Amino acid sequence: MVEEMIEKSLAEAVEKHREGVVIMIELPAEHYLEANSVIVKSLTSTGYDGTYISFQRPFKNLSSLLTQQGIDINKLLFIDAASAFAEEIQEKNPRCIHISPAVDIDELVRAIYTSLPELKSEKRFIFIDSLTTIALYKPLSETMRFCEFLIKTVRKRGVQKIILIFNVAKDLAQKKFIRDIALRVDQVISVVK
Repeated sequence: MVEEMIEKSLAEAVEKHREGVVIMIELPAEHYLEANSVIVKSLTSTGYDGTYISFQRPFKNLSSLLTQQGIDINKLLFIDAASAFAEEIQEKNPRCIHISPAVDIDELVRAIYTSLPELKSEKRFIFIDSLTTIALYKPLSETMRFCEFLIKTVRKRGVQKIILIFNVAKDLAQKKFIRDIALRVDQVISVVK
């Protein structure tokens, strides 16, 4: 049921905003992994290539899970912030951009800029698996700056159609900084249990 609701809402948002769209998805924490797979599978199966910024799961784990779900990870480039937060050793892979354990916002921004031209399709997306996770590790001002950069990137004239999706924990959706971001997005999709 959650799967169908996400797929339907996402398809409607993409159809409504043909020149690109910024979407915030409010999710109960227990549905994050399921929702992430549904979102990525839905987009990649309709011709999109994307940059997946993972704050929750290391690349090795995430790529294995997505492959098991039938998702073609060759349509994705990953930015592995989860391994950086955990200070894990990061193995080299051409599909993954690793960042330093400091998880500097400017470094994330550079990684995103670097990844977008590498995507083969003209239909592109940027997916952030958990905006609330980065907010646990970084000052809110830095989290807001990161979101502002991404939103401006999507809205910039002359840029190919890009979809930007932020996942946020539903129980934190009423926090002021999440509400501030929600004011800047095109659509908020709220997933119920």
